Amino acid sequence: MSIRRKWILGFLSAALTVSLAGTAAALAKTPQRQTNAVSQAAIAASLSDMPEALRPSIEWVYNNRMLKENSVGRKNLIFDQIFAGKGTINYVVRWQSPKNLTLQQRQDIERMLGRQLNNWTKHLKGYDGWPYGDIPVKVVGWAVANPAQILNKQPHEIVYTQTIVDELSRTDPRIPSALPVAPSALSRFEHFNDRNYVYPGGLDKRFDMYLWATANFGGGAGGDWGQRMSDEYILSTVNNYEVHIMEHEIGHGFGLPDFYGAQDRPPGGFPLPTIMWAGNSTTITDWDAWLLRYTWSQLKKDAQRFQP
Repeated sequence: MSIRRKWILGFLSAALTVSLAGTAAALAKTPQRQTNAVSQAAIAASLSDMPEALRPSIEWVYNNRMLKENSVGRKNLIFDQIFAGKGTINYVVRWQSPKNLTLQQRQDIERMLGRQLNNWTKHLKGYDGWPYGDIPVKVVGWAVANPAQILNKQPHEIVYTQTIVDELSRTDPRIPSALPVAPSALSRFEHFNDRNYVYPGGLDKRFDMYLWATANFGGGAGGDWGQRMSDEYILSTVNNYEVHIMEHEIGHGFGLPDFYGAQDRPPGGFPLPTIMWAGNSTTITDWDAWLLRYTWSQLKKDAQRFQP
């Protein structure tokens, strides 16, 4: 199912379906901080709580992949987006598909986005100064080629109908040529470098990322611009607690890399599976959670970067 494609300022990704097994014993002492309430013990947690079995591989990946490839250098990672949004994330759904969307499907998509984002950020709750709990995630617009595809449109829903040509359709005729877009004036991706930028209508009107659904698209792609996968995959997994490809692509939004070749992986291997290595895990593992935490601990050293 995997496919390798490059998208502007995005990170490549691919995903295969496998079972995750045998991870619990290796990390019996990993702190469990996945509940909604942040306990006092969790508030005191820091990088020193990382299990020693994970430290060599995580430090190697951060220093030899993420720093060298500068995947954490752009100040538009999901960490940055959450801070800029005062603890929130907004999406526009880019529906590059001939399928109609019912009201129930749209509501399910918004809830799915919240679950998948929080399946990552719950591992930051109470950790090393991370100031947020649950992250509210909203869909603030639907970008479609034909507004009639939005069935039973509600008064509060915003629909965008401007399109451009998808360059991928020129080489792959299965891909729809009409690519819906939302106004660039509302896109954080377009304006994150300007701390003084004012979004038309206010901060709540901006969108941080696209969920980009494309008919006949194989695999997935992700970065600080959002996540792209097929329309069918999104609709078929929308009510799953963990959506494999979606979570993998969100990981790229935090700056986490792929592990395609042996040269991309720690010399000693991984002590646990990881969702960021396509086919290695279908769910976020303790290794992934500690790489996310480690990344936050390193990035927060830049006192000017994260300002609530």
